[in-house]
Amino acid sequence: MDSAAYRKKLMKLMAAAKLNKEQRLVVHFFFAVVKKKSRVLEGMSAFDESVKQKEWYDPVRSFIAGTMTDYNTQAKSADKFPGTHVPTTNPGLDLLMWKLMSKKEHLTVENFFARTTSVQLNLNAEMQSLAQVGYKNYWDNVVKGTRNEVKSEKPEYREDYYKTSAGDTYNLVDGNLRELPPSNIKTGYTRKEIENWISAAL
Repeated sequence: MDSAAYRKKLMKLMAAAKLNKEQRLVVHFFFAVVKKKSRVLEGMSAFDESVKQKEWYDPVRSFIAGTMTDYNTQAKSADKFPGTHVPTTNPGLDLLMWKLMSKKEHLTVENFFARTTSVQLNLNAEMQSLAQVGYKNYWDNVVKGTRNEVKSEKPEYREDYYKTSAGDTYNLVDGNLRELPPSNIKTGYTRKEIENWISAAL
């Protein structure tokens, strides 16, 4: 499945669960920070009671517990979704979450391209080459393995997977969740545009 198919499936599941905009945003936030269902639920259980009383908490927890999975191999049915693919369904939003949760000194172009979702943006050739370096580094040096008990592919950089992701042309989004397309849609975001997005106040 490509990102469009994953996005369509996730939106359908969220609609079926009657999640509102805030609750959907919280789901995206949790899986931008932690990509595994089990770890997200563990973190949610540790929240202060005041947080657990928020209107979004129970619907979000129920959705994650009943719908999300830790691994792709566990999400073959129509009512299950792999948490690792939540960020790929909305790369602009994932990168906004990165910006929100990063310290100012960590908001650099290099760290921007360390997010694997960056390859899915509408980038010019120069920026896409930087995104590919970050994508490859993630799969070759950051991912150490898998605890998936079901036999699956070894987690490593795969050129065909990269090309599928690089074929996307998603936009960045601002703090109001509005899409910000590149000034030249045909050529894609320039380094200056990405730097400006990173430094813009939220």
